[in-house]
Amino acid sequence: MSQSRKYVVREVYSEVLFDLAEQGGEINAVHEELVCVRQILKREPEFAMLLSSELIKSQEKAGIIRRVFEGKLSELTVNFLCVLARRGRVGFLSGISERYELLVDEYHHRKAVEVTLAREPDAELIARLKADLGKALDSEVKLTVKVDPALIGGAVIRKGDMMIDSSVRSSLERTMKAVIETMKGRRKDYTEEDGNVQ
Repeated sequence: MSQSRKYVVREVYSEVLFDLAEQGGEINAVHEELVCVRQILKREPEFAMLLSSELIKSQEKAGIIRRVFEGKLSELTVNFLCVLARRGRVGFLSGISERYELLVDEYHHRKAVEVTLAREPDAELIARLKADLGKALDSEVKLTVKVDPALIGGAVIRKGDMMIDSSVRSSLERTMKAVIETMKGRRKDYTEEDGNVQ
């Protein structure tokens, strides 16, 4: 299947599920359940392979899903998973779930921000970052924290296409670049002066 077709499948299924969840007042619950199912499929690769196998009929896959999840997940989520199974779309669950999560964030006016730090932060620093970023963006923040010791200190903040790099490494690189450019300029001046000597 082409990338554009996969994209359409992901968009359509996630939006239909979101609309149904919104009508039923289950937006957050369905999101949590999708995350849970993704984790199960990741932890149990044999189960994931079973649901993706071409040797098993679609209707049988739907029956397996119902037996495993009925009573443990909401009726909406179970029915949705059965639809995916019957249409041979279980392999798209991860992409559909990720897209659904974006729709949930939009619904709650929540902005995703990624912060990379040089060291593992404690709970207090994470809370402070979340509060400060929320105030700056005038929105609830969904914070993802990554650690990269190569930064030395400071932080790199990403929100969508926007990036603010205030890391020590970046500062050092800028300083070195400025020094090198200055040295190149001086060398050029000296060369020109030498050329003008009669």
